[in-house]
This record gives sequence, C-alpha cells and structure tokens, in this order.
Amino acid sequence: MNLRTDAAVGRALAQRRQEAVDEVERILAAAVEVMDRVAPEPPRVSDIIAAAGSSNKAFYRYFSGKDDLILAVMERGVAMVVAYLEHRMAQAQDPARLVAVWIEGMLAQVADPELARASRAVNVQLEAIADRGLADAEIAQPLRDLLSDPVAALGAPDPARDADLVFVAVLGIMRRCLARNTRPDPADVANIVSFCLRGLGAGELHSPAGESYPPKCDS
Repeated sequence: MNLRTDAAVGRALAQRRQEAVDEVERILAAAVEVMDRVAPEPPRVSDIIAAAGSSNKAFYRYFSGKDDLILAVMERGVAMVVAYLEHRMAQAQDPARLVAVWIEGMLAQVADPELARASRAVNVQLEAIADRGLADAEIAQPLRDLLSDPVAALGAPDPARDADLVFVAVLGIMRRCLARNTRPDPADVANIVSFCLRGLGAGELHSPAGESYPPKCDS
C-alpha cells in the first residue's frame, strides 16, 4: 500500500475504534442505570441492552456475559476515581498529607449522593459474581498503588502491607456506608485520617496555619 492508502485505512480503523469505544461506554452507563433501578435484584442483560439502545450481537461482541460486564463497570468506576485522586494528590507534597488526601478523596465517593447510589448498585451485584476476589484484588490495585509511595516515604517498615491495611480499612468504611445508606461526616473523616496516620507513624498532620489537620469539628 502507498502512503495515501495507509492513511485512508488508518482513518477508517480509528473511526471504527471510536465507534466501538462509544458503544461500550453506552452499555456501561446503561448497566449502572439499570442496576440502580432494579437493586437489589440482579439486572437483566436484555434491559441493559434496551437502555443502551444496543443489540445482543453488539453486547456479546464486547462482553462474555453479565459478570464480565459488572467487572467492567467496576473497572470503569475505579479508573474514574483514580483520575480524581491523582488530580487531588498532585496538589500535595508532604507524604502524610498525600495519605490524608487519598483517604478524603476515597470517602468523598460515598458523600456524593449520585456517586454513592451508583457504587451501591454495583457493590450489590458484585456480591453475587464468581470473580469477586478478582474485583477486590486486581481491579482495585490502581487505588492501592496511589498509596505506595507516600506510605513508603513515611518510613514504614513494611510499606506494602501498611498501604494495604489503610486501603482495606477505608474500603470497609465505604462499603459499610453504602450498605447503610449513610455518609461519613467531617468528624468521621478526621478521625479516620488521624487513626491511619498514627498507625503509619506520621503523628499529627498540621495545616500551614498550625492547627490540627483535618480541622476538629465543633461539638
């Protein structure tokens, strides 16, 4: 093929790829919508396909089945949270503050009603799938990875295990909030941050003004 032919094929492939990306995104968004609507019942693939304006052929072109789709929804959600955390953490330097920002950013996901509703719907369905262990380990790994460097910088003797303990503790609080349809208030968040930093040997985190961080709530 000549250069013009190569360019034409490249444009066609790029367009087809973008169309596939858009179709997958519609299916994933529809899955969250349907899971939220029917929770705690399991969603039907046919309802998701209808909500996405797609077809059985298109659905099974991208996903092997409903469990595969639910894991893909979780993976998409994790990627969005990772991007949000990276943005927030880029504005901090001190390792203790980075850990605090990570914890606050994670808990912000259950403080937002829309995000909490979507997360709750997905978590209900995750309980029923065979690959739940995969979801907690492999798919959530990018969230753990954001903690690795700050925890190591604090001088923890076993930073990998310590980062995992912080991750598991915060994730457990998030899931408890989702299950009870509650959200952590500022005092809860402050306590969680303080507890984790003490466990990592970081002591009290202070704001530039010198007051304890996070700010203590008035009684």
